[in-house]
Amino acid sequence: MNSQYRQPLPGTSLDYFNARQAVEDIQPGAYATLPYTSRVLAEQLVRRCDPELLTDALKQLIERRRDLDFPWYPARVVCHDILGQTALVDLAGLRDAIAEKGGDPAKVNPVVPTQLIVDHSLAVEHPGFEEGAFEKNRAIEDRRNDDRFHFINWTKTAFENVDVIPPGNGIMHQINLEKMSPVVQNRDGIAYPDTCVGTDSHTPMVDALGVISVGVGGLEAESVMLGRASMMRLPDIVGVELTGKLQPGITGTDMVLAITEFLRKERVVGAYLEFYGEGADALTVGDRATISNMTPEYGATAAMFYIDSQTIDYLKLTGREDEQVALVETYAK
Repeated sequence: MNSQYRQPLPGTSLDYFNARQAVEDIQPGAYATLPYTSRVLAEQLVRRCDPELLTDALKQLIERRRDLDFPWYPARVVCHDILGQTALVDLAGLRDAIAEKGGDPAKVNPVVPTQLIVDHSLAVEHPGFEEGAFEKNRAIEDRRNDDRFHFINWTKTAFENVDVIPPGNGIMHQINLEKMSPVVQNRDGIAYPDTCVGTDSHTPMVDALGVISVGVGGLEAESVMLGRASMMRLPDIVGVELTGKLQPGITGTDMVLAITEFLRKERVVGAYLEFYGEGADALTVGDRATISNMTPEYGATAAMFYIDSQTIDYLKLTGREDEQVALVETYAK
């Protein structure tokens, strides 16, 4: 954690890192020209990047250059119960190896908060019209995965920084959107944007909240868990303007299929998209999440929306604490 550019966040007892000032010190007026994605990336550089590398890393964002790798430190890791379990098995094996050498195995823990959501093990054997179908399917899931679930339950007590959402609670992306993402993190007296990597291609669904969230492979997720930076170069950041409003009878599914067809033709593979305009402003977070959830279908890496009044209303609707909602609004402004 750096100290330069750390300042009190007005109206709170927290500090934040003034990325605007850091960027302006390099090139006055540059911050106002940065896309939202670049502003979030700039903040985490100011907060975490080696001070000797900071100026060169920020210049990659300011000057839209791609000749230098810079570090990205996601705030969270979200895993499902297949790849996430594999990563935790590796950590358990590392504990065994350290214990054999006479070390303290309890010191082996994820450095970055890791949320494991059990949602990839369910096979529906009893259709919904059957009485008690949910309970019957859950019983089959538990029986077939008894050893795996035993290990997963052990990890939530054995490891620090691991939070397990047990089976039967829903799909990981919906849980991430409705419960797991704070939008703005509050840790060690510092407020900063929530970001995450997840072991599933549809992880960008939570981009709808203004949270940079991308899907990665199990090895990269494991590396992030251990506190290592995920190195990256400035991606293509593409603005997508939405105009008008959804007319009566037009569903979110209609909308997202049309957008997906359009974006495939535009070949946005690997890009970070930022949706804006009157159409984006009018969409609920639910409709925004439908667009962001389809990120892998049009080949992009992320599909970002901005934090606005719709975001704040959604956080209230989904039961976030009043203090957290106030922090999101204060920090975003």
